[in-house]
Amino acid sequence: MILCLKKNFVSLALGAIILNVRVFEEEKNVIYSDVLFSFLLTNLPSVREPGHIIGPVAAVMGRIYNMLFNFLHSNSGAGSLGLAIIIFTLIVKLILFPLMVKQQKSSFKMQQMQPEMNKIRKKYEGKKDQMSQQRMAYELQEFQKKNGINMMGGCLPILIQLPILYALFYLFQNAYVYVDAIGQNYTDIANVIVNIPRDLRMEVFQPFAQQFADTYKNVAAVKDGFDMGDANEVVMLINYLKAGDWNTIVHQLGTAGDALKPLLATKNNIETFLTIPLVSKAGLSFPGVIIPIAAGLSTYLQSKLTMAMNPSQNDPSNPAAAMTKSMIYTMPIVMGVFSVNMPAGLGLYWTISNIFGILQQVVLQKHFKKKFAEEAEQNG
Repeated sequence: MILCLKKNFVSLALGAIILNVRVFEEEKNVIYSDVLFSFLLTNLPSVREPGHIIGPVAAVMGRIYNMLFNFLHSNSGAGSLGLAIIIFTLIVKLILFPLMVKQQKSSFKMQQMQPEMNKIRKKYEGKKDQMSQQRMAYELQEFQKKNGINMMGGCLPILIQLPILYALFYLFQNAYVYVDAIGQNYTDIANVIVNIPRDLRMEVFQPFAQQFADTYKNVAAVKDGFDMGDANEVVMLINYLKAGDWNTIVHQLGTAGDALKPLLATKNNIETFLTIPLVSKAGLSFPGVIIPIAAGLSTYLQSKLTMAMNPSQNDPSNPAAAMTKSMIYTMPIVMGVFSVNMPAGLGLYWTISNIFGILQQVVLQKHFKKKFAEEAEQNG
């Protein structure tokens, strides 16, 4: 089986990557399926240091997202982070739309050509020798080329989206770096914390700081010691703490934590969308668990629609059909499971992207069905 993206490249990838690939059987019988390669980042350096390729992409996307957020936040306030994700997803889909048109056109044309391709396969039915298989493969490839079917076209939109998915992971994992309002809020919280009397500050925050240091001990800023008196390092701790942690902290600080309460309210107002904190892991608790469920369900619906629009994937004589059917059920589960451990904002992006993708598929399928029917009628 040949994947349009080499497996050894995918195995090196870090992050959550969705690859929409075209899978070729031994007989070069083409099917279309959504294959999920999900690899979680295993250490903080890869999160804090996106690298020379993804870093610039994340920086550009961060600026675009920051502008969207600032515009929405100045006009609507609560929920702006989520609304910015939805609009950003729509912008990405619109940019990639011309490529999606070509992909869908090639896919629909492939459906129309299946009877002719099956005739070629029929010629070599029962012939398993290498020479016959090579001849069949060559005839199929020439037939596809002659009819303008681009076998690798389905990979291009996904290859373009890979750095976007990586960059979005970094963006939401470290939103305070990219979104000005979040960065300012975290800085204000850090300044309040460093001004709390040292003994009380260490008593309350040291357990959380130790957990943070133990978890991310390979990070340059942490491995040499974590300074609770340094506002820059405290900002990293703020990014690590969850809502439940803050409830404990405020309770233990007593009146010394009064100055934190309005800042934490602002933090909650900025970071939540429909009560879901988007910069934290979705988790399995309500309401965060809605994101993994939505990500898995939307993945299932899009995969099911893709299969329904490609009859060859339902052909019992097609050995790859069973694999495709199994992916329809296993990939949404895997996507949902991995979404549990990713920033909820990334899961929201994936869900909205799937919804837009479903709409695109339906519209383009109707368009090309009508177009090819008209062309067939004109050609007699």
